[in-house]
Amino acid sequence: MSNKEKVIKLLNKNNGYFTTSDFLNLGLSKTTLKNYLNEGIVEKVCNGIYIDPKLLEDELYVIQLKYPFAVASYESALDILGLLNNIPSNINITIPRGKTVRANCEVHYVSENKYNVGITYAVNNFGNKIKIYNVERCICDMLRQDNDLEQQNRTLNYYFSSESKNIERLLEYAKIFNIYEKVNTIVEVMMKW
Repeated sequence: MSNKEKVIKLLNKNNGYFTTSDFLNLGLSKTTLKNYLNEGIVEKVCNGIYIDPKLLEDELYVIQLKYPFAVASYESALDILGLLNNIPSNINITIPRGKTVRANCEVHYVSENKYNVGITYAVNNFGNKIKIYNVERCICDMLRQDNDLEQQNRTLNYYFSSESKNIERLLEYAKIFNIYEKVNTIVEVMMKW
């Protein structure tokens, strides 16, 4: 197999992306990578991450490749879950306090003990597997922010009409995030409909 075939196979295996270490693990050199960049075989997305030039860049996926601890949250997670009517104005991620991210996105910080609550995976519009918070966690985050009431109503109406709602989990998360009374009141009202 030629070096170019190895790179194409690597791109196909990784949804059109690879890291410098992925490339070097093929037994190829940084000089070869530079040559492939110059030839247009690959494009550099950011430091250490490359893409098939035929693809559109998935910024959220790139952020998660570079920062594996970043979790899509708030509007970004709601969008992936199909709960937004509009395109999010910013990418929203949540990371543990003490970590840093250098990316064009809105970063939310949480304590380590709350960071893992509700993490799951979903496929986004680009076809990439993204680490996100589940709908119950998104609802708790949304209710803690008290920003967009229209979006809150839309999300809550969807959630409570959904067959996959998990009220027990929602209330459990509400306790963790100290909004139990608020969420319990919403649950009581919505379940009467």
